[in-house]
Amino acid sequence: MASVLSEIAVDCATPMLVARFWCEALDFEVLEEEAGLVSIGSEAQGEHGLKLTFAQVPEAKSVKNRLHLDLRPQGSSQQEEVDRLLALGASYAEVGQQEDESWIVMADPEGNEFCVLSSLE
Repeated sequence: MASVLSEIAVDCATPMLVARFWCEALDFEVLEEEAGLVSIGSEAQGEHGLKLTFAQVPEAKSVKNRLHLDLRPQGSSQQEEVDRLLALGASYAEVGQQEDESWIVMADPEGNEFCVLSSLE
């Protein structure tokens, strides 16, 4: 038997700010909120769907993430998705990637890196 990926936890300074960004980016909604902790996911997936949980921590982010999310646009081009994410508060991130990479490295409003892959279209 194997485990199932249930939740990804992200440390941050302002959980609701980061949660709102990721809700818009992934078409998720806030599932739970308590002091210093916000969980988001898709209600349509029920209790067994993947959740992202943002936990408030006192220390600031200081280095590149050891784990990051890769997003693949659906129904739009890579550049259209990058433009949408920039409008939501993302920024471009420099992590040592080459200029000819097929993905674009970005960061959420608190600097957590993620990649936007090419679309399947």
